[in-house]
Amino acid sequence: MMAQLSTINNQTGGYSDWMTGDASSDSMTKRQLQRAASVARIVTAAEDLLSESERFSDISVEQVIARAGISRSTFYSYFDDMGHLLRVVGEGVVGEVATSARRWMDLDSGVTQDQLVEIFTGLVATYHRRAKLLAALAETSVNDPGVREEFHGLLTIGHVELAKHIRRAQMSGGARAEVDPESTAAWLVWMVERGLYQQVRPASPAETRRHVASLASIVWHAIYAPDPV
Repeated sequence: MMAQLSTINNQTGGYSDWMTGDASSDSMTKRQLQRAASVARIVTAAEDLLSESERFSDISVEQVIARAGISRSTFYSYFDDMGHLLRVVGEGVVGEVATSARRWMDLDSGVTQDQLVEIFTGLVATYHRRAKLLAALAETSVNDPGVREEFHGLLTIGHVELAKHIRRAQMSGGARAEVDPESTAAWLVWMVERGLYQQVRPASPAETRRHVASLASIVWHAIYAPDPV
């Protein structure tokens, strides 16, 4: 996945670096600044259109170039198609989700349900803020190989990191010894992804709190709950 993001950055003139301030007028040529500005206009236009639409598939290249105020040739100078654009737009939200999930991966031994509720509340808040974009990635991944590779790459990273966390917790006595780290991590990561999409996305605040509490209970009992005496 990281190689995929690197490829996207190269094709779009270092969009991520430009947006995060890693590139400046001192280190970028005038042409590079123009490229970065064009990509930023396209990405902003796509995000605005997505906020106004039900699905990413409803948005066309024509709508993006009209909103961004650019030519068709400029769009295709930086993006192969709408799927490529979605991958770039999704870069930021992938980082936000990873940051929220990292709090879970970094927990030490003695994990409690209350800790999980707090962490999953933050994860769900991140999801709600970016629900349309994350839903677009999930839905477009069905038919777009490039988006599918990136989306599944994100979940694979989550699977690997959670498996590492389970092993560390087992070594410190904080997780049940009989739990299979790889299989359990894979099931939980995909369960969380589908649960966010199917259950949390349309939920009311009260329903969301119940979903978070249920998720914390499921995870705690699956990984951390001590064996009954």
